[in-house]
Amino acid sequence: MIRFESDYSEGACLEIIKRLEETNMEQTPGYGEDIYCNSAREKIRKICKSPNAEVQFLVGGTQTNMIVISSILKSYQGVISARNRTYKCS
Repeated sequence: MIRFESDYSEGACLEIIKRLEETNMEQTPGYGEDIYCNSAREKIRKICKSPNAEVQFLVGGTQTNMIVISSILKSYQGVISARNRTYKCS
């Protein structure tokens, strides 16, 4: 049987749960405006060697995929993905 699942059906790795526990009571502004997103922006710019790059964060993979796909494909094109990747925490 072929099953098309999402990553929302699984929990997070222990390293992420630990970090969430450590920062759980911190008060921060909305998503994308907090110190963690700002830190990630700088890391992304550095890795990409593009200090002036505009880096925006979206709330989920589905939204991200739709934006990227709609920006690079013509209206009559589409994406078919047959490869399933499994990511594991270290």
